[in-house]
Amino acid sequence: MPGTTSNALGQEGINADDIRQYRTSLAIGAKRFKRYPQQAREQGREGSVEIAIDFRRLLPEPEVSVARSSGHPVLDEQALEMIRQSARQTDLPARLQGRDFRVVLPVTFSLDDSR
Repeated sequence: MPGTTSNALGQEGINADDIRQYRTSLAIGAKRFKRYPQQAREQGREGSVEIAIDFRRLLPEPEVSVARSSGHPVLDEQALEMIRQSARQTDLPARLQGRDFRVVLPVTFSLDDSR
């Protein structure tokens, strides 16, 4: 299944629909925080970043990291920040709480879309 890692799907109580619905909520929320970095715009930088959000029972907050870089650190950092903000504001469904799982979200920066 694109965008999610299957390491949690075999765990009792977690199913693909729960993760898919949460992933969709995160993506919708992230759009509110998307900003095209001025430096990247001025330099004509574009690219796609994949951001991983790892949920672990023993961590108080999810760990957000770059799973695949755009090749431009300024775009990677902006993508990280927008997903962090979305993760803080998107409620984790009860059926996923206390579970270990990973969600991967793509973030694309295109100068055509930023105008």
